[in-house]
Amino acid sequence: MAELSSDGSGAYRLGFGGDTLNTALYMARLLGPGQVGYVTRLGDDLYSARMREGWEAEGIDCALVETVLGATVGLYAIDTDAKGERNFTYWRSSAPARELFTRGNWHMRAEAMASAEMVYLSGISLSVLPPEGRAQLIEAAGVAKAAGVFVAVDPNFRPRLWPRQEAAEWIARAYGAATLALTSVEEEEVLFPGAGGKPPWGHLSGGGCTEVAAKAGARGAVVATPERISEIAAAQVGTVVDTTGAGDAFNAAYLAARLNGLGPEDAARRGCALGARVVAHRGAIIPRAAMEDLIEEFANAGS
Repeated sequence: MAELSSDGSGAYRLGFGGDTLNTALYMARLLGPGQVGYVTRLGDDLYSARMREGWEAEGIDCALVETVLGATVGLYAIDTDAKGERNFTYWRSSAPARELFTRGNWHMRAEAMASAEMVYLSGISLSVLPPEGRAQLIEAAGVAKAAGVFVAVDPNFRPRLWPRQEAAEWIARAYGAATLALTSVEEEEVLFPGAGGKPPWGHLSGGGCTEVAAKAGARGAVVATPERISEIAAAQVGTVVDTTGAGDAFNAAYLAARLNGLGPEDAARRGCALGARVVAHRGAIIPRAAMEDLIEEFANAGS
């Protein structure tokens, strides 16, 4: 979507973001051009064109980005308080991405998922789709997982987008089609009351998730696999300016590290490091120059 982010003085800067897009973009920086593809539907307006051009400039493969004639993109605004905490306002009811798995070439998108090395989707993706689209996306993820694809799901629960009970129902189904849950301690407590304060969580392992990376804010993260549970310390942060995109950045570094052959604990450390870098800047996407050292470290750490 198009993103309006406040600079703290009443003025707003136009950018482009969205949770899965943020993750894809940071992954593309870490892995290199052409290694990450993005799946969505855009309009044929000026902002859709600029959005696509920006993604391609970042090295994202846009072969599965469909253009819908006469449509335009969604918009959201971010306002932050003195502590950097966010408040979102959305205008997205007519965005073509809402029909991602019900119209256009959605069968081709499902087939592409089954031939990927890794697939990542979020609860925000699910929330904007109609029930039929949600079911078809989750089914496609399950088919991909059965074919050996590493499927990751982040619930990224937003109460303004859908009711808690409805979200929990669909996210539980998505977990059943996933290998990895990229969640947070807070979200699991909200969505699944009584599940417990940290992983492993029965509703995840029972659904087939064999790996959990739970973000815990200033406390870092908790990683759970069938072998062990590890607590990962948070990376050092200076001044927190804006927490937008921090979780998406964690996901990007975690997933990129797992693709590069690193284990869950190392992946979580890299996720914490990138997330800490992001909160020191405004907006979901920080300048590439602000993370060049992390990109270089990442390139030298692969298997």
